[in-house]
Amino acid sequence: MTIDSRPTLQDAPPRVQAPFPVWLLVVGNGVMVVSLWLIAAGGMSAKLLLLGFWMVLLAGQGRHIFISRGVLVGVSLLVGLVMVVASGNGVLIEKLRLIGNVLMLPVGLIVGVVIGRDCVRMMVPALLMYLPLSSVFNVTHEGLRLNQPFLFLGLFALCSVMTAGTGTAVGKGIGVVSGIAVLLSQTRIAVLAMIVNVFGLLRLSRAKTWLVGFVVLTVLGGIAWQALPRLSMTHDSGRLLFWRAFADMWIDASSPQQWLGFGAGAVEDILSGLASFSAFGALHNDHFRVLFETGILGGSLWLLGWAAMIWLVRQSRLAVCILLSVALTMVTDNTLNYGHYLMCCGIAAGIAFRQAKADG
Repeated sequence: MTIDSRPTLQDAPPRVQAPFPVWLLVVGNGVMVVSLWLIAAGGMSAKLLLLGFWMVLLAGQGRHIFISRGVLVGVSLLVGLVMVVASGNGVLIEKLRLIGNVLMLPVGLIVGVVIGRDCVRMMVPALLMYLPLSSVFNVTHEGLRLNQPFLFLGLFALCSVMTAGTGTAVGKGIGVVSGIAVLLSQTRIAVLAMIVNVFGLLRLSRAKTWLVGFVVLTVLGGIAWQALPRLSMTHDSGRLLFWRAFADMWIDASSPQQWLGFGAGAVEDILSGLASFSAFGALHNDHFRVLFETGILGGSLWLLGWAAMIWLVRQSRLAVCILLSVALTMVTDNTLNYGHYLMCCGIAAGIAFRQAKADG
């Protein structure tokens, strides 16, 4: 590993690496497929396999990693948050689960920067094998909704870096299909995140972009208004009630709890112990969850970590938009639990940054 004393990651020269051998790509696709099918089994097995594989692969590329001062700051913030979780309240299994969830996005980002497009060749085929077999329409009082919105959203993020620059027709086609799937899920926050991602792909200096974009958005908006009624609904699905209740608990807590949090897994413990909360299942706000479970100290490290990641990839508007789209989903959903989605978006943002750096 080479230590680079220059102040930002952007200053590190781009590295041209030989593509991975076919056998490694086959093994990688196999591991990704297994990890996807393990999602249904619950527990941490799927995430451990996913995170472990990419960390091992990343370790094998150690000689290509440049560590700048900015990266050291980001890593220090991540280590600090991990230490806060590890030393806080909560049982060991919940601490490990939260730490693993927190690691997904930054590890994916580093993997995308260091390894590049070979990551797409491992992730996309696995998703294309898994999603058609596991996706179904669920009947709800708000109409049919396609499941797996965040896996489709992760696939869309990967396709957005396949279509950046020269791109491929296949990547564009897969991206369109995955985008339609996100719309059919009628998951409002996923659709908004996809729009933020798309913003990073647009060439805003061209008048054609604004004209075509206006027409496309108008047409799609009209279709969605008629065919996908849930997207236009403004209700909060009861989230505000639960957020206020947890906010009251945090405000009434002791000073040590406010600074260090209630401990990993505290949100689920409270929800499972109160009949009025049990139907909700989760807090549906990861930013608030981190504050509640790790306190002001952990919440501050969390926000600074986000700022550090976005600052480090600022050379690429697409990378920034992908990271912002993930942060947006965490406002009203339990995105920290979606390990594959976080890994896909981290890898996509890393590849986008790598390409922007190579283009100069």
